[in-house]
Amino acid sequence: MRNVYKINDNWTFKRGEKAPETVSIPHCYNAVDGQDGSKMFRGVTTYERDLEVTSEDLRRTVILEVGAAALSSRVFVNDKLCHELRCGFSMFRADITKLLTIGSNTIHIEVGNAVDNTIYPAMADFSFYGGIYRDVNIIIDDDLHFEEIGKGLDGIYVNPKVCGDDGELFADVFVKRENGYAGNATCMLKVIDRESGKEVACASAETQGSHTNLTATISEVSLWDGVNGPFLYDAVFELFDESGNLCDRRTIPVGFRTIEYSPEKGLLLNGKPYKLHGVAKHQDFGGLGNAITEKEMQTDLALIMEMGANSVRCSHYQHCDRWYELCDEAGLLVWAEIPVISSVPQKAEADENAMKHLELLIDQVRNHTCVYCYGVQNEVCMVSKNPYTFDLVDRLSKKARELDESRFIAQANEYGTEDDSPILNSTDILGYNLYYGWYYGQIEDLQPRLDSIHSANPDKPLILTEYGVDTNVRFHSTEPKANDYSEEYQLLFSENAINAVEERSFMAGGYVWNMFDFGSAGRTEGGEKGKNQKGLVTIDRKIKKDAYYLYKAHWSKEQFIYIAGRRYVNRPGDMTDITVISNVKELSLKVNGTDIDKRPVEGAMTVFKDVAIKPGENEIVAYCEELSDQITVNSVKEPDPSYICEKKTDSDNAINWFEGLDPVTMEKVDKTELDPSCFTFEDQICDIFENDEAKAVFIKYLKPITEGPRFDPSSPITVNALLGFVKALNIPESLLVSCEQELNKIKK
Repeated sequence: MRNVYKINDNWTFKRGEKAPETVSIPHCYNAVDGQDGSKMFRGVTTYERDLEVTSEDLRRTVILEVGAAALSSRVFVNDKLCHELRCGFSMFRADITKLLTIGSNTIHIEVGNAVDNTIYPAMADFSFYGGIYRDVNIIIDDDLHFEEIGKGLDGIYVNPKVCGDDGELFADVFVKRENGYAGNATCMLKVIDRESGKEVACASAETQGSHTNLTATISEVSLWDGVNGPFLYDAVFELFDESGNLCDRRTIPVGFRTIEYSPEKGLLLNGKPYKLHGVAKHQDFGGLGNAITEKEMQTDLALIMEMGANSVRCSHYQHCDRWYELCDEAGLLVWAEIPVISSVPQKAEADENAMKHLELLIDQVRNHTCVYCYGVQNEVCMVSKNPYTFDLVDRLSKKARELDESRFIAQANEYGTEDDSPILNSTDILGYNLYYGWYYGQIEDLQPRLDSIHSANPDKPLILTEYGVDTNVRFHSTEPKANDYSEEYQLLFSENAINAVEERSFMAGGYVWNMFDFGSAGRTEGGEKGKNQKGLVTIDRKIKKDAYYLYKAHWSKEQFIYIAGRRYVNRPGDMTDITVISNVKELSLKVNGTDIDKRPVEGAMTVFKDVAIKPGENEIVAYCEELSDQITVNSVKEPDPSYICEKKTDSDNAINWFEGLDPVTMEKVDKTELDPSCFTFEDQICDIFENDEAKAVFIKYLKPITEGPRFDPSSPITVNALLGFVKALNIPESLLVSCEQELNKIKK
């Protein structure tokens, strides 16, 4: 029988010139500098440990399994290379039997997250953590076993289908024979009702080869119905040799459900409208980076379920298999995706890497009932809007359908992607990440844009795949506005987006960006360094922001009362608005022990305007018959400056672009036709900086940009794309013309 045991302890970790240290897996070597705003280390590290092997072990097959190692890894056993992978979010296995000897053996794994534009993600607004951040296991198999490598996690692909009142379970089973075993193999399937523990269907097949098929019928099948009833069966596969000995057993949770889309009704789960009340999440956690365990996953799941969400976008890469398993059990529909994000390097090696990410994602998550779609790109038109990118996305979409025709193929675009862009033709689902009222436009611009996208693509599911604002729980305002980073503005922004999605029957749903604050090395914004603060919960999961309860009021069936602004304690003046978030039918408000108002609840937020408060502390209580909440606010004479996010003034941002240059001469430079064989602003930053002469010209004219905290000389974005991001710097046109004309004298 198959044996699996962890080898997570006693690894010797070495990074650069630092002294070696003993660590345990999961381990992330950017757990601190990937979240605190300091310069994040990106380079090659090593993990090494001994492995004791017996003669009995070597009479069987020994497999090394690494849950994930980011962003690339090479595995050596006794100094011999046995495996390498440049997909840092996927599990991999290697047969190391022939490299082992009886006694002590050395496992040495090189892990790197150095900048490499042939590995996705090429660029993105999150920390590219490094480390072996998921479990490392040793698997020992008999001579006859289910395939361990390249055929899913269990050597079995399951395909459950609803057929009228019944369920049909189809299984592709892959068998591996070792050490010359050539006898018959018998595979048996038992389908177990998880609730009753009873066997409800069975099937068996014999094979002399490496593959067989099984089909079982479940009469009057119970459906997996999302959060309303995530009913699962256990499909138990057993493999016997010709003597009847049990050699291997795998158990795969299976759910039966249908997913469809109607332009009139939106997404349909088992034939019924099922609006996606979704959250997007990264896998990292405060102080841990991406080296999370069961404990952190359970914490995240509990917070998501309490809020009443019914779907998760696993951004922007493959997550831990245990997370998908938890979503199966909880009834959370999952958008699974690959890290083709923000930029396409336009290199064959990078294309191959994108395809490998896709193949591994689908191979390893396809058995999960929760997964309803595969995302093949996120915001690639941001800096790579061109035919090359469109072709890559089309090829990825076609490959995904070839690998698994039972799921939707999806994409997520930024607001600059036109409603009729050719890229939209490649996928079944259209996602748009729209931040009206934060990065551009006004909050109310969201609704007409959604209508416009749908009008151009009336037969395709439309999902608001990202929307959110950076929010620091320290900042507050009586007059919230864009870019004040206040909890109050996050409430206004979220309420508009929630209603925009809910009011449009054609919308399949949305994913708030983000469920949790997450690491983003190099970020300095909203009073914090090294973090993106668009989460509804802080990165350490200790504080639920006010907006968390707004979503709960809209989505959860659990009745509650929550007074917003509890961290907005010091309020100027003798009157203040009290905002109560709740889903009860009626609310009463009491101030300093005196009832002042009672009214029916007409929405998720009930605002009691101009509530009188006395100097000093005031006790505010909102209540109904069975529930209540209480906060304390202080009436103060002047606004508390600690609630305001300090921002740089115009003078702080002033740059002397002509320092060391002659502005008069530059004014005389004519804009002439450019030679495509020489460098232009359409070339990528990384290519320009690989050429010493071109690099010198770029720095000569645009040195202030290169000195910025987020400038990356290895970035695959074009100069024009970069200039689009720094419009606020007001770079003189004459300087830009002179820079490009001089670059265009240098051959590529």
